[in-house]
Amino acid sequence: MQTDTLDHRQRLLHALTGDRGVTTLQNVVVAPILLLFLAIFLHAGIILHANNIAHAAATSAYNAARSYNASSNDGTTAGLAVINQNGTPVSGASVSVNRGAQSVTVTVTGTAPSFVPGLNTAVDVTVTGPVERWVD
Repeated sequence: MQTDTLDHRQRLLHALTGDRGVTTLQNVVVAPILLLFLAIFLHAGIILHANNIAHAAATSAYNAARSYNASSNDGTTAGLAVINQNGTPVSGASVSVNRGAQSVTVTVTGTAPSFVPGLNTAVDVTVTGPVERWVD
């Protein structure tokens, strides 16, 4: 009877002192941290893509508005055409074109979609340059 109790205690102590369950505990701690890094990396990629689209729209609007005898509306139309094609990631985008006698300033604003909840990122790109002039 004494040996049965000792065997039972030794088996119980051996089961409690092992490394069983450590892997699960490590995964519970490490997995959310890795997923957070992945989400932040993807969010940064989405922001960069939205900025590239906004820059392309601003450049297109600038090129249209700086042309000889062009107007601000020509630039706005060209910028919105770039933003609205192929399902852009920039939501609530607006194109503002200020054409003066010597220079054109185009500003594209909007919001990039958020992959990480709670991180809202505004997109704001400005392009400025001279107006095309006819010189005799």
